[in-house]
Amino acid sequence: MKPRSGQERGQDLVEYALILPLFLFLVIGFIEISVLFFSYVTISNAAREGARAAVAVPSAGCPLSCIDAQAAQAARRLTVGLVDENLTVSVTRPNADSVRVEVRYRADLLTRMMIETLGGRGFVTLSAASTMRREG
Repeated sequence: MKPRSGQERGQDLVEYALILPLFLFLVIGFIEISVLFFSYVTISNAAREGARAAVAVPSAGCPLSCIDAQAAQAARRLTVGLVDENLTVSVTRPNADSVRVEVRYRADLLTRMMIETLGGRGFVTLSAASTMRREG
């Protein structure tokens, strides 16, 4: 193999400098999407568990507000790894036989400061809902 001249080594450095930002953009984007996917799966499971807790609780002696509070608490228990201040759990009853639990989460992006500098929002609002019919 022939030794490289100083000019060829400089060409390698220029090529590296051109490719590095693109590579970093792809890696950071992949990490960002992975974190958002984890957050969405977490709130989706939390909404489903909250709805399940609301319909499976025996209602004898427990008013609807008590059952709704238990459903919200069951949903919040499954949101480990998320920031509690950015989380909203709402329990509604579309009709007498069903319950709907909606979990909304404001996910701050890892690249928030850079996106806000460019004029964008530094967060994404994720929401998941689950509606179940009451058992029995």
